[in-house]
Amino acid sequence: MKTRYLPLAGLFLLALTLSACGPPWQVNPPPAGTPTASSTPNVIFPTVTSTPLLPTETPASLPVVASPAITSIDMLDEMNGWAIGEAYILRTEDGGVDWLNATPVGLASVGFATSFFMDATTAWFILPSADYTTGTLYQTADGGLSWVSSPVPFTGGSLQFLDAQNGWMLASLGAGAGSEAVAVFQSTAVGANWNQVYVNDPTLPASSDSLPLSGQKSGMTFLDAKHGWVTGSVPMDGYVYLFSTQDGGRNWTHQGVSLPAGFETAMTSADAPRFFTSTDGIFHAGLYTAVSASVFYLTQDGGASWTPTFPVNMVGRYAIANLQDVWVWDGGPAMLVSHDSGVTWSQVNTNINVIDTLMTIDFVNATTGWALTGDASSHYSLYKTTDGGANWTALIP
Repeated sequence: MKTRYLPLAGLFLLALTLSACGPPWQVNPPPAGTPTASSTPNVIFPTVTSTPLLPTETPASLPVVASPAITSIDMLDEMNGWAIGEAYILRTEDGGVDWLNATPVGLASVGFATSFFMDATTAWFILPSADYTTGTLYQTADGGLSWVSSPVPFTGGSLQFLDAQNGWMLASLGAGAGSEAVAVFQSTAVGANWNQVYVNDPTLPASSDSLPLSGQKSGMTFLDAKHGWVTGSVPMDGYVYLFSTQDGGRNWTHQGVSLPAGFETAMTSADAPRFFTSTDGIFHAGLYTAVSASVFYLTQDGGASWTPTFPVNMVGRYAIANLQDVWVWDGGPAMLVSHDSGVTWSQVNTNINVIDTLMTIDFVNATTGWALTGDASSHYSLYKTTDGGANWTALIP
């Protein structure tokens, strides 16, 4: 699972303004600190279910799409990955050189669909209804040759499956100035049925504020059926928007984490953690103050505590290949890379400058990565590197 992030728009504007105040990058030592958590009362929630999954037509094979307009990419390894375009669900088996049209038969448009790609054969995505209050969930177990679909009581948000059966959805119910209502749904049936376990919208029954209405939510991660996290941003000094649950999403507590030295009063935007074992995980946070920065937090105890590594004074896109290899890049002529989880950093000079168009970077190991760009004319390009980010080759010009 790749990290997804939707930081608060105001913080991005602040970051762009403040980043000009400092040097291109700088390393600072992390502070000591132990996070704390509080408890919240139990709340009883309604159950929401959907109808059984419906099969779609199965083509004999997947055709290749020449130079598709890709808007998001999720690579699984050096060869296999998925992508979404405005008209396609796509899959590659050769590292992004060729893209196979895995779109369900009969769909003319996909848009910016919420998705989760588990492996080369198993994937889910959601298409919203016309009123953007409900949607249709599509699921494949054969690499997109066939899909099954089912109506769901949500549209956009953050979708995750722990395995082929058990899934979670952090569903956005609407955002306002500095706030966003959400509901948490759980499925134990491949996505055919969903139970609502939490909602923080005060206009709905059984609403709770243990996961506050305030703050823009950036994503959700569950480590197992009980332990999960929701991240986001809120315009508050010295506060990291990190909430955890220990009962499957029914109750949430704010998990306090230390800010790095020199950034104790910074505003922040946190992104959903990624776990690589049952105990080891990592998440990214943007720091916005007189000098804007990026920092990665590590856990070795299953998310009970998080420790910041060295912040660097660059904001932009980032990639997490594993616990050791992480990148930060603003699209300019140099990117920053760490091969020890963000403890030390080095600069990599690149052969492309996409500072105004960079949308995503995605690495699967220390050397192999992809960069997706898009301009104001909705022209999307895809680049690949095999040397850690120094040299990039255009796969889709």
